Amino acid sequence: MVKFLKIPIHSFCCIILLCALILSCSVARAQNQRRLNGLVLDSLKQAVPGADVYLIADKDTLNTITDNNGKFSFAGFGASRISLLIMSVGFRPYNKSFSYKTDQFVMVLDPISLVPESKLLNEVVISNKDLPIRIKKDTIEYNASFYQTAENDRVEDLLRLLPGVEIDAAGNVTTMGKPLLKLRVNGEDFFTSSVKDFMNQLPANVIDKLQIINDYGDEANFTGIKNGEPQKMLNLVTKEGQNKGTFGNIASSGGTNDRYGLALNGNLWQDSKQVGVNASSNNTNNEAGINTTATTGISYRDKLANGLTASAGYSYAYNKNLSRQLNFIETINPRGGTIFNRSESASNAEDNNHNINFNVQSIASKSYFQASLTGSMSNRNRDGNVLSSQTGLIFQDLNSNNSANSEVPNINGNFVWARSMEKPGRSMSAGIDLTSGINQVNEDLRNQITNYNIDNDLSPEILSVNRLVETENRTNSMTADFRYSEPIGASQDSAIKKNIDFSYFFSLNNTRNSFNTRAFDDQGNVNLVDSLSSLYSSSFILQRFAVSYRYQSARLNYSLGITAQPSQLTGQYRGNETRINHTELNLSPIINLSYNISDWENLSFVYTGSNTAPDFYQLQPVPNISNLQNVVIGNPNLKSSFTHSGNLTYQHTNAINGSTFQLGLAASVLRDQVVSNVVLTQDTLKSLETRFENANGAYSLGSMYSFAVPFAKNKFNAELRGTFDYNNSISFAEYLLNKNRSIAFSQSLRLKMNLRRLTMGAAASYNYNSNRYSIALLKLRNVETWQFNLNSRAFFGKGFSAILDFSKRINSGYALYVSNPLLINTSIEKTLFKNKQATLALHAYDLLNQGNNLTRIITDNSITDSKFNQITRYFLVSFNYRLQNFGKKK
Repeated sequence: MVKFLKIPIHSFCCIILLCALILSCSVARAQNQRRLNGLVLDSLKQAVPGADVYLIADKDTLNTITDNNGKFSFAGFGASRISLLIMSVGFRPYNKSFSYKTDQFVMVLDPISLVPESKLLNEVVISNKDLPIRIKKDTIEYNASFYQTAENDRVEDLLRLLPGVEIDAAGNVTTMGKPLLKLRVNGEDFFTSSVKDFMNQLPANVIDKLQIINDYGDEANFTGIKNGEPQKMLNLVTKEGQNKGTFGNIASSGGTNDRYGLALNGNLWQDSKQVGVNASSNNTNNEAGINTTATTGISYRDKLANGLTASAGYSYAYNKNLSRQLNFIETINPRGGTIFNRSESASNAEDNNHNINFNVQSIASKSYFQASLTGSMSNRNRDGNVLSSQTGLIFQDLNSNNSANSEVPNINGNFVWARSMEKPGRSMSAGIDLTSGINQVNEDLRNQITNYNIDNDLSPEILSVNRLVETENRTNSMTADFRYSEPIGASQDSAIKKNIDFSYFFSLNNTRNSFNTRAFDDQGNVNLVDSLSSLYSSSFILQRFAVSYRYQSARLNYSLGITAQPSQLTGQYRGNETRINHTELNLSPIINLSYNISDWENLSFVYTGSNTAPDFYQLQPVPNISNLQNVVIGNPNLKSSFTHSGNLTYQHTNAINGSTFQLGLAASVLRDQVVSNVVLTQDTLKSLETRFENANGAYSLGSMYSFAVPFAKNKFNAELRGTFDYNNSISFAEYLLNKNRSIAFSQSLRLKMNLRRLTMGAAASYNYNSNRYSIALLKLRNVETWQFNLNSRAFFGKGFSAILDFSKRINSGYALYVSNPLLINTSIEKTLFKNKQATLALHAYDLLNQGNNLTRIITDNSITDSKFNQITRYFLVSFNYRLQNFGKKK
């Protein structure tokens, strides 16, 4: 070969030696080259894509950007000491130096969390004006500085100013019709993680941003695989240096009608370390009935090691409810008439609830795991009396005295593990969840029924039916899932990511229900009634196989795929040796799309398909006589139902005037829905009997919107909100299909004024509900409600403030007589002490004593109007002292 190339032998040897020298130098150089891998997250532990990352090694500066999973990588430098600079719009710059060990060539950094920047850099800001809302993928971020609050306002007061957010009288928070279920602060779990518990404890002036997040869970945030319908979570981002402190509250109140309240809570917060204790007792809850409550609890959370956090908590709650209720029920029957039921009931119920939980969580750059154990024990004692009169197709009176005791222990454990592989974008995760619970109920039912025969002059027929009913329902369930994601067609440095996701889900639910009914004989002995007793067991197995294609970029994210869901429902009951077995296979698409049109505009769509097994009482094939005027009998041949649902949301913020627009559209279709079949029996009870069937044809359409416009430098705000829902629900009456077409419409206009010494809000709303049944030509009442509200708060003198709240409601269409109440509440407050953390107040509630509680419930072929007793007019003197010291504030 050397001869063929005509190269002298000595020259060829020189070439060989030169190549060997170059190769050895290259190997030596390669051995001296170092590599750096890192991950950039925000305060929510979510990836920050597109961040600029600079690596300074000696005199060289390397630059890259984070990919869509927040990851970055450098290679080919030899310096043992480097500096890292990371910059991203909306975050403070990150700058830190690192050193390699002598024999270290690869360094994997712990996740780097960027701190939100309250003011954006001039070079990326169109104007100096702060924007009220910014949209970031699954998050709507509100700028707290845009909303003016008073000195002692809480986060609750700040939330009330946000467009699209509502807080009801019980303190429950909803946004666009969905509840805010979870609270985090700076992306970390916060004490009990309850929005309701802490929104009136944290001061508003320490908050920089409020983020409402579509949360798919920590596992999904780590792997990037997001399936199903997300929950709403609130994350509070504090101002710089305000992520630690002590805060709490001491409050006492007393007033007329024996009203009182006592509360004590204290919390130590040092970033990851959180210790909280609380205790309270009051009887000022104005929900249905007269309530006396007492609660206590303790919680602890701390970081055990880098990335490893543990928490534990215990809580106890006691509630006593004295209720007086008036019901009017209209039940349509295809036999040519309507059954009218008017009942008055009184009950006395006491509840005791214990809850305990333990949790361990670890988040590292490549792995994640979470393990938790929770347990609960609930006990309830209830005594009640019902006087019920039925007219129309049935003329019957019922006098029922009953008592019941129930115990419900429950335990749950779960474990989740996730791993991110060496290949960028490749990940897998697995989880298992185990639950076991028992529901034991003992009832003493004493009933007297009087049947009237209007066709003749015969004396009324009087029946006495006394029963002891014992129910024990044992439920054991297990769910397990496995997910794997494989990246395709993109380099690790690309801002665009493409993945194929595979997932498998398994669910097993076993139920064993023992239902025993005993009756008294003439000698007073108690004997088992076989026809009213049963032992029923059922098992529901659901599997879900899914494959989808996932695309991620800076603005567009979507998943498209298909799901196969085989299910099996089996059951067996005493007296029938034939085992019931129903198997089904449902196919449904996977659609999850989020498109950030800009930083101020987002469009998203989520489709979900889900199986639902019948409840045990719907399967149990023996009469349940807890209510003798409506006996319930299950159907063991029921199949599971399947629901197709889709939700479309659109959100827009005007960067110039700060106006916001939010729109939500929802639709659902149910297949094999479990519905009731109400029939009129001809036995001695002459009562209604509810059975269950599978049926198709139910669907619903819904929409909601919010449009808010601030003006005069946000001192004034106008908001227009509305909803429209159309439901086509189905049921059976006398084995005939009944369709109920209902329309619900609401519209409200809200005006807010927020000045330094005066705040005021006014609102007018209109609600309309209409129902039409297909089985009877009956002119049903349409319920219409007008609501007018005016509230104001004025500050005057040294530490004085006055609050006035007017509410006028105009009702029409209810079956029960109801007034059109005018509610007037007022209070005068005085801040005390030099730090103004104490408040002494005099409150007056419902000065005209016109409060009432009226509800309407539509179920199958019945309409129920209900009123409850309440104490709404009383006067209260309260003292409140807030303990708080955040950051460097003394």
